[in-house]
Amino acid sequence: MRGLPFYAAAFGLALTASSLAADAGEITIVQPAGPQTMDACQAAVSSTGRILKLNVLESLTEIDAINGGAIPRLATSWEQDTDGSWLFKLRQGVTFHDGTPLTPEAVKYSFERMLDPALSCDAYVFVFSGITVTVEAVDEETVRIVTDPVQPILPLMAEALPIVPLSTPRNEITRTPIGTGPYAFANWDTQTSVTLEAYEGYWGDKPAVTKANFVWREEASVRGAMVDVGEADIALSIGEQDSRESDVVFQSAEMSRIKINKDRPPFDDLRVRQALNYAIDRQGLIGTLVNANLQLANQVVGPSVFGYNPNLGQYEYNVEKAKALLDAARADGVPVDTPIRMISISGSSTFSNQDEVIEAVISMWKQVGLTVTNEPLEMGLFRNSIRRDNFEAGRAPTLVFSNHDNTTGDAGMSVSSRYHSSNMTADLPVGDDAIKAMDALIDSGMAAVGEERRAIFQEILRQQHEEVVTEVWMFQMVNIIRVSDRIAYEPNARTNAVIELSDISFK
Repeated sequence: MRGLPFYAAAFGLALTASSLAADAGEITIVQPAGPQTMDACQAAVSSTGRILKLNVLESLTEIDAINGGAIPRLATSWEQDTDGSWLFKLRQGVTFHDGTPLTPEAVKYSFERMLDPALSCDAYVFVFSGITVTVEAVDEETVRIVTDPVQPILPLMAEALPIVPLSTPRNEITRTPIGTGPYAFANWDTQTSVTLEAYEGYWGDKPAVTKANFVWREEASVRGAMVDVGEADIALSIGEQDSRESDVVFQSAEMSRIKINKDRPPFDDLRVRQALNYAIDRQGLIGTLVNANLQLANQVVGPSVFGYNPNLGQYEYNVEKAKALLDAARADGVPVDTPIRMISISGSSTFSNQDEVIEAVISMWKQVGLTVTNEPLEMGLFRNSIRRDNFEAGRAPTLVFSNHDNTTGDAGMSVSSRYHSSNMTADLPVGDDAIKAMDALIDSGMAAVGEERRAIFQEILRQQHEEVVTEVWMFQMVNIIRVSDRIAYEPNARTNAVIELSDISFK
């Protein structure tokens, strides 16, 4: 493999079977970036979620990775009452890693902690923002969850909220997560690794993996080489240029996009936002900087998601049209020549070759007269920078390079988190009246069911694509991983966000 001799020499790695293999149940997974937190509060971030979700942390439900929809986890069943509230029956015989039992009180505590605006947890920011939630203990085995407004897909939404014990700090972020999953948190060295160990008291099937080490390396070629020399068992996000026939290519649920913050000129002008789209040769990037199996994206969800709009077109690559739109805006006094800032996640953790794709896109924009500079940020700073309530008054017009995924099978989880004004990271229309109208449309869709729900979501996606235009959609992502010969692992649509260690077996 290209670069292998240098890698082995530079890091002193023996080109033999991994020393970790001495313990047949131990594995190492290498990912692009290390976690910024180990709290359930922020487990939606892929660098954290891959480690914690469904391994250390469990929720009332989980999402079926193959078919979508909610399936039982800590809740064995659920039903909606006539008043719109939901009753969840809790699994019995479940204990947290601190030895305390799963109880309705723990569920109530977890919801109240995670939905506290002061902590700004992922479940609050991306899923339950703008929704009032009350959890009541019905009996020792049942909780009632009341939402205002009523949520027909609450079992799907519950997946985003891990259940933690009462010992978890209420008003601060913890570094030592405790859950009910098949693995207990063992150690976090912020510079090098996170270690999980199988929990002997787990309520479910005993996993084959007894110990898992998560490490991180920024370079995709280095990650791949670690599997080759036996220092890792799974390498995530292998670059197109580093991939080989034996690597595993799989369709993910992620959509790659560039968000346009239109709070300041020139992005408050629709013509400029359209020009950003027309100026990019997306098709030319496929098979060169990104995998040849990628499809072009044009909305926040993929074809398998309920509410997907199949009637949306693509912004074709048209340099002359982009220039004409910018010239017209410039003639009307729009400051098109203002330097533009694009922020991204440092360490190529969005997808492999992220930085190369960004530079290619910036070069294309330069050809039509736009001046854009990329500013990579570490995850914590990135998350703070994309919130409207953190916008600096004098900041440059800003673009945000990121991914969005939806493994739930329902577009509601995406449109509510990405386009409703209650979410501080949402992409909003221009003008208060337009914002209120979009909020009302989303609210009606979230309360609807069946074909009415589908039609409303499709209309929202049409408006976003054709009228609002606050995004430059890039690709429906595929991912490439390298897997060692000693294990068996089949990735699925959620693998880039969650790696369920229980899915791994040894050959």
